[in-house]
Amino acid sequence: MKKNILLLITIIISNLANAQNVPDITGLYNLGSSSPEGGSHLFVLENGNYAITYFGGIITGNWKFTEDNIFKFTPNIKESKFELSGRHNKNLNGNTKIFFDGFENSETFIQLRTTEAEEHTLQRVFNIGANCFSPPYAYTFKTIAHSISFMFIRYGDIDNLITTIENPDGYNDFVANFIEIDNYEAQPFFVEFKNDKLYFEEHNAKERSPLDEVGEDLEFIKKFIEMESNKDTIYLNPSYNKFGRLDEEVYRDINEHHVFNEQKNAFIDAEYYVEGVEHINSEESYEDMSIIYAYSALMERSKKSAKYKIIEKPLFQVNCD
Repeated sequence: MKKNILLLITIIISNLANAQNVPDITGLYNLGSSSPEGGSHLFVLENGNYAITYFGGIITGNWKFTEDNIFKFTPNIKESKFELSGRHNKNLNGNTKIFFDGFENSETFIQLRTTEAEEHTLQRVFNIGANCFSPPYAYTFKTIAHSISFMFIRYGDIDNLITTIENPDGYNDFVANFIEIDNYEAQPFFVEFKNDKLYFEEHNAKERSPLDEVGEDLEFIKKFIEMESNKDTIYLNPSYNKFGRLDEEVYRDINEHHVFNEQKNAFIDAEYYVEGVEHINSEESYEDMSIIYAYSALMERSKKSAKYKIIEKPLFQVNCD
């Protein structure tokens, strides 16, 4: 018994000593860039999270100490993926409506499956060579889906994997999101910390700036990471503008000013809501947050290689005039 207690004390002391020897690497690191749009930056936060910002995007992940001043950074998203969230919309009368976000960034395809045994016949979302995009892009299908399959084609890939997402609750109003990740973005990387610098390679050192000098950018990053880690429910207005989005000064709670209305299956801000405004498409609609819909995240059932056919006619034909 005494030996076990001594062993436990030894382990605790050893762990405390190791924790005290972990260097503090929190801070902002300018990674530089040859891009005319601006450079990229690495935010290393105290809670083990990090974010790399660059023109047009943010990569988030987790970092941890390994040994000998070496730290491992692992991105949250390991591969390109499709996300699907849904809700019930009684106004669709047996149809299915899907809002497509990010699908213009690659050759993407979709199939609404009505049975498990149905063959994979996927339709293009956008035409080949599509350009001059003007979102939002929402399409109404004349069917109800048992599940929904997605696929994207990228040059150089050997297999085109088909992602199938279940619809167990019979939703008919969806938000589909495609996140494309380059292979290099999905790879963990290791750095060495010495002389108050991060060394990505022997002669590639980045100096650290204190986080308390970052200001509003730091709050933006923390807010972004928080929203990325909580995607069980997303909130959008009828024009697909996200409630509580990042460019707002204060993160808003949906229950602060809105009350759920069962008849409309929506959150209503009684102070500003005008009856029927959700059916009106005007210049003010995108910024109107008086009615908000909640979309619940759906689970991916499978991602696999399978035989498929393609319907070349796209859902959206988009070209410059």
